[in-house]
Amino acid sequence: MSGFSLSKAIERGLGSLAALSLFLMMVVTFVDVMSRNLLNAPILGSTEMVEVLLAIMVFMAFPLVSWQEENICVDLLDNYFPSKWISLRQIIINLICACSLILVAATNWKLAGRSLEYEEVTEILELPLGYVTYLISITGFVGGALTLFNAGYYTKQMLFGKSSESDVSIKGKEA
Repeated sequence: MSGFSLSKAIERGLGSLAALSLFLMMVVTFVDVMSRNLLNAPILGSTEMVEVLLAIMVFMAFPLVSWQEENICVDLLDNYFPSKWISLRQIIINLICACSLILVAATNWKLAGRSLEYEEVTEILELPLGYVTYLISITGFVGGALTLFNAGYYTKQMLFGKSSESDVSIKGKEA
């Protein structure tokens, strides 16, 4: 599988899981409201289901936001930053973000194991919380790896000049 195919597969997989969880949240909420209003019988644990699906949706989209560098940023100093140093700045920022994401993911991994060991569950449906925490950890590792990929992309761009069209399409950016 080529780099382009792998990157598209990762992007589609994470995006599809985020979209599916959003759709399921809408279905659960719709059915809960309709059954509450028409039958006076709300769905037991619908709030917990929506909370878990919200966590899944957010953390499935999180690596994509990091990878495509679409997170919120403040560009107060961009006009004063020399253009020849932009790649170096991006390398440093992406390395710091990747290290942070991987550190947080490793900590979450430990917390997930502890959560399963202590048998922590949600209040009503008694869903094990450790599995959701493992998912959060895995998406943190994926986000860290994709952010490291960004640092490599900018390193290549800095060392070898402007990137080619194939490199731009692999990273998921427009030319």
